[in-house]
Amino acid sequence: MKRFVDYSMPNFIEHVNGEKDLVTFEDKAIRNELPQVLLFTSKSGTSSLTKYLSTEYRRRILLAQIEPSKNNKSIIDKYGITDFPAMLVIPPKPSGDDGDENKTEVEIIRYEGESFTRLKLDMFLSTHALKKAVVAKKKTEDVKKDTAQKPAEKEAVHTEF
Repeated sequence: MKRFVDYSMPNFIEHVNGEKDLVTFEDKAIRNELPQVLLFTSKSGTSSLTKYLSTEYRRRILLAQIEPSKNNKSIIDKYGITDFPAMLVIPPKPSGDDGDENKTEVEIIRYEGESFTRLKLDMFLSTHALKKAVVAKKKTEDVKKDTAQKPAEKEAVHTEF
């Protein structure tokens, strides 16, 4: 029964496997102005606690799971992770920032709790999550495609006799 419930739970976790996946994850978080939560775990697969957190804070944080692997070694070294599990929160850049990394340096917040229980992680993430959920924004390429198609549709609807 427990396996069925775990399997049936919604899962909004981004799995990062290498630098390319991390860049995609960061772009998505920046585009939607969401705090980034990086969960470094030694277990393969996704736990029901992680699924719960991804569902509870959906569209208020962006949660990534990073497992120790050859592809993720550079990411683990970049953030100085030595013990697993570990959790980092990277707050969104201020909205006035135009993307120049030299202007505003964002402080990375590390979860310092002794245990990774639902209650403790819930309290930690609630302080760093956005208060209101955001509506997901499309990639700029998708927006360009949509705007290119819309005028053609309008012209087809408006006909003169």
